[in-house]
Amino acid sequence: MMLTEFQSATLAGSVQSPHQPLRILHIVESLDNQAVESWLLRVLRAASSDYPHIKWTFFTTQRGKGLFDETARGLGAEVIHSQYEMGEKIRFVRSLRQVMKRGRYDILHCHHDVVSAIYLLASKGLPFQKRIVHVHNTSLSLPTSSRIKANLAREPMRQMCFGMANEIVGISKAALESLLGDLAFDPRRHRVVHCSVDTASFGKVSTENAEFRKSLGITKTAKLLLFVGRMVEYKNPSFLVNTLEHMVEAPDAVVVFAGAGDQETAVRNLAVHNGLEHRVKLIGFRDDVPELMAAADILVWPSWEEPMEGLGLGIVEAQAAGLPVLMSRSVPEEAIVVPELVTVLPLAAGPQAWARQAIEILNRQHPARTESHERVEASSFSMKAGVANLMALYDDLETDRQTDPTGYLI
Repeated sequence: MMLTEFQSATLAGSVQSPHQPLRILHIVESLDNQAVESWLLRVLRAASSDYPHIKWTFFTTQRGKGLFDETARGLGAEVIHSQYEMGEKIRFVRSLRQVMKRGRYDILHCHHDVVSAIYLLASKGLPFQKRIVHVHNTSLSLPTSSRIKANLAREPMRQMCFGMANEIVGISKAALESLLGDLAFDPRRHRVVHCSVDTASFGKVSTENAEFRKSLGITKTAKLLLFVGRMVEYKNPSFLVNTLEHMVEAPDAVVVFAGAGDQETAVRNLAVHNGLEHRVKLIGFRDDVPELMAAADILVWPSWEEPMEGLGLGIVEAQAAGLPVLMSRSVPEEAIVVPELVTVLPLAAGPQAWARQAIEILNRQHPARTESHERVEASSFSMKAGVANLMALYDDLETDRQTDPTGYLI
């Protein structure tokens, strides 16, 4: 299936309405450190001045406060938490439906792939002008530990997304195609909108890293291999420890793991078992990724290749930082903006081959960081393009609203 990446013809400020505000209900997991929610907050911050008529509401399916609730509110958004766990299906749907009725929203924007069918069901019969299902992954996973239940429910929920959503949007071609399956691509209803990177934060970071290295007990001359992401099984962090064991040509090489998750103990234990504990640093979740990437020599991305990542935004961030990348076949090709910086190697090649490739990358000449940053800034991953493309999802609705003063159509 051939897909054309959606490129907005409009720039910032093109979606204008001098009349009523346009009310968007975004349904997300929680306003914590997840990639999707972090991206939405970046867009909200960047769009707040150029699109003041767009009124954002976040409905979080997880109960309780998120780390960035107040950040969202400070940017003018409303944050509403579910009163019920999603497992309490009837109560959850009824409660969400009441939120939808009270808010009289114009657009429902669901960010949970095939699970969005639940939110679409809650909206049935309500006068939303547009319903959007945004696909961020390729796995189409469901929140159940039962494989049988998941297999039985997945296809009906997928069909519900097709039947009730006005538009299906993927953060990559692979993500979009995972939900479409055999369904023919329809340019009127199906789009690719890349997540955007705060390129400015990567362009202004100094490459002087002495203090950071000193804080971790790493020498100035040591080669720093960086892992950024959740420390979970499918991100495959242990593979990097095994790779380090084979890097005999770089005895001072160090791996820094920036992330949190249930694999932290396993990685720490493996490092001890392999006698590498002094060369493996686990620093937990960090919000200074630009600084980490400026201090590193390689970003290593050994994620499982099946299912593929929805996009792999960390790969784009590394290129914005001018940082060479060694990655598995887990990321869609469209995430490669600066090919000279990115080396793709299948996991099946094994840790020893990855070690050899890492050494080769360390000895290779790379584009200047400023050049790489400029190329990402000029791509569809820039904040300017990302904001314009997301706002353009609502553009056709704005055209209708300019001729309908009620602003709330059925």
